[in-house]
Amino acid sequence: MEKNAKIRLIFSIFLGVFTVAVGILFLAEAADIYFSGVAQTGVDRGMYSRALVGERLGALILPVCLWLVAIVESVVVYALFPVAPARKGGLAQEKIYARLNRRISSEKDPSAYARLRRAGRVRLGVRIFTAAFCLAAAVMCIVYLADGSHFTSFALLNSEVLAMVRNVLPWAGAALLLLIFEAVFEGLYVKKYLPVVKGLVGSVYVPSKWENAAKKVSAAAGNQYAVLGVRIALLVLAVTFIVLGAVNGGAGDVFIKAINICTECIGLG
Repeated sequence: MEKNAKIRLIFSIFLGVFTVAVGILFLAEAADIYFSGVAQTGVDRGMYSRALVGERLGALILPVCLWLVAIVESVVVYALFPVAPARKGGLAQEKIYARLNRRISSEKDPSAYARLRRAGRVRLGVRIFTAAFCLAAAVMCIVYLADGSHFTSFALLNSEVLAMVRNVLPWAGAALLLLIFEAVFEGLYVKKYLPVVKGLVGSVYVPSKWENAAKKVSAAAGNQYAVLGVRIALLVLAVTFIVLGAVNGGAGDVFIKAINICTECIGLG
């Protein structure tokens, strides 16, 4: 690793640790205000007054100012210590396919050309269906959420949240699964028909070039699927907690706390 890259890395680690530390200080002050207020009043409201919050957060002026200075310094560090951009190893298969597909001709192999065009129409149909379904799902979710009759009573807030989950989640979940299917289909389609396109273009096969690009694309695809799996797991976990919270009456508690923060801390009331 070159010198400038090391300097950037060290400063980035410092700024990240500093940011986490400042965030912990804010959370500690907020928690202290809450628990000290509960101990004094016996309830979980009325302690987030503007004067008290201003007094507690005033103690954090110095670390916040130092954090802002560190952010400005990060811009200076990145300007004074430039790093040469890394060379890209090879084009992704999708880009190779798109470039070569514009150069194909039916004269070299009419049967292969016709087969590629039929597959292309199927690919276009999958794209259009995915886009149409996602648009319809978005419209259905917006229509339900925009209807005020579904959210009329605070006493029924938890049941209303559960009803929202029942009506919105199937559409959103189906759209997400369809997008995942479309992404997998695109990858398999390009992998299957890229050799056909190369043959129709008449490109010379260079093993080192194409195989290295394929290896890098496969590794990137594996990382993407891993990240996608983590995101789906987090989404399922979040929805599960939302449903459990609504069943236990948590939606009403969160709503009350939000009102207290807006009216007592921010001062909207």
